[in-house]
Amino acid sequence: MSETSNFNSPLLVAVDFSEDSMAALNWACRHAETTGAPLVILHVIHDLASNPGFYHPIKTIGLQPMEDVAESMMDEFLLRLRSEHPELQILDKADLQFVPGLPPTRIVEVSSLLKASLIAIGSRGVTSLPHRLLGATTERVAELSKIPVVIIKSDSHGVLDKKEQKLQKKHLKKDRKRLKHILGLTDSEGEKADADE
Repeated sequence: MSETSNFNSPLLVAVDFSEDSMAALNWACRHAETTGAPLVILHVIHDLASNPGFYHPIKTIGLQPMEDVAESMMDEFLLRLRSEHPELQILDKADLQFVPGLPPTRIVEVSSLLKASLIAIGSRGVTSLPHRLLGATTERVAELSKIPVVIIKSDSHGVLDKKEQKLQKKHLKKDRKRLKHILGLTDSEGEKADADE
């Protein structure tokens, strides 16, 4: 890395510890190494006063401060990326930031304060409620940001586990029933339409 690269605008990558944010961080590391830009890894800790949120720490009993849980999750997250991609030396120089707030607006605000040149963020599906919230965060960041936003999908993006498949099927069934009601179809007409498809 050249001496002048220290004056480059940083590349901000927002992570939520999901598979897609792992892919976004991997991409951001490689992009930062190529361009010589400083790398800032941001995790927004949900501000309970503004919007309910929680972390589900694995292997712990009882409640822990959200900041402590987030830092522990970040350590595990980075350890996993390092073990899968030991060539990513830039992780050792990355600036880790934990800030409270609501993710979409806080990510954009931090990018502005740091004069970042780019935001990298993971994309998520739209199946269960947590996915909808994360997807909404990504979309909102893209809408609000005045700088480019790169949205990254992991290889497993869109692959649903059995619980998510069941939930998706339930949502689709409920949505279809609502659509039949809007169209004024009776159950027998709706069943006929279903059979014709």
